[in-house]
Amino acid sequence: MEPLDTRGLTALRAVAETGSVAAAAAALQWSQPTVNHHLRNLERALGATLLDRTPRGSQPTTVGSLVVTRAVEILGLCQRLGAEVALWRESQAVPVRIGAVPTVGARVIPRLHDQLQARPRWQTRDEAVAGDRTDVLTAALDVTMDEHAKLVSRLESGDLDLALLVSTDLDRTWIPATLTAAHLYSERLFLCVPKTIGSIGLDDHGRPDLTALVSQTWAFSIDPGDAIDEVVRSFCLSAGFEPRVGMRMDDYAAINRMISAGLAVAMIPESSLSPDPDITVIPMPLSDCRRDVLLVSRSSRPQGRPRHDPIVDAHNSAIAEVVADVRTVTRQWR
Repeated sequence: MEPLDTRGLTALRAVAETGSVAAAAAALQWSQPTVNHHLRNLERALGATLLDRTPRGSQPTTVGSLVVTRAVEILGLCQRLGAEVALWRESQAVPVRIGAVPTVGARVIPRLHDQLQARPRWQTRDEAVAGDRTDVLTAALDVTMDEHAKLVSRLESGDLDLALLVSTDLDRTWIPATLTAAHLYSERLFLCVPKTIGSIGLDDHGRPDLTALVSQTWAFSIDPGDAIDEVVRSFCLSAGFEPRVGMRMDDYAAINRMISAGLAVAMIPESSLSPDPDITVIPMPLSDCRRDVLLVSRSSRPQGRPRHDPIVDAHNSAIAEVVADVRTVTRQWR
């Protein structure tokens, strides 16, 4: 097979995302003949038809969908390669890319950063030279805060090395086979309601009587697969009703303000509770639900014959240091 031109992969990905060659050309700021030229070259190189073309647009064929999936990975790695080489040119540093859902990242990343500064590798190049450690390749932490599903996708594509994600007892199936998850700590969940609702009864197991909230508006996450939302939905369905979702946001400070104003009820993890006196806070039994914070990475793959590569070795060592220090800074919450 002849070598693949990444411009063909770029064109195919754009058509899959926009639904037509014309829209892809506009998104890429290419001409339509240019898009078609690179698509034909890609199909010729692979020996397969990659698009079903109709007057209403173009969609990937079955094999085309496979190529789109691989194109996302390949183009993501190409983009990462360019960024890493640029960082190396500027500061001779290897980056460790870590993602986090915002509520966990805001709690962990500042402490992680402080912890890493004690390690020689995480000093700036000037600090390393001043400390007579020119033999140590420096490292830099590249942090992304995003929705759960997007972080999982970026991990799978190789665009992230690690991610701080969350799960619950009811949500263990989201981890693809290509990823490995390690438990860091667990947070208790709390049902938070406006004080004006009045007292909510508890059963013998300490569970709140959710039937008192049938008419209330729930605040859910923007992410449709949010683990805590699934917990809420399962408890409400067990109580005989579907929760009425009236707002979606991922900012717990904003959610707490909505609860205080009497506009919503929500399930909130311990780290994001508000001391607002207008909010009633009801702890959920740990035996029923909790939020597990996980450190997720790409599963190790068999390697060929070992080859000494100082930059790759430095990158792997930097990732190992991040993993070790994440475990250190989260130990206090276990």
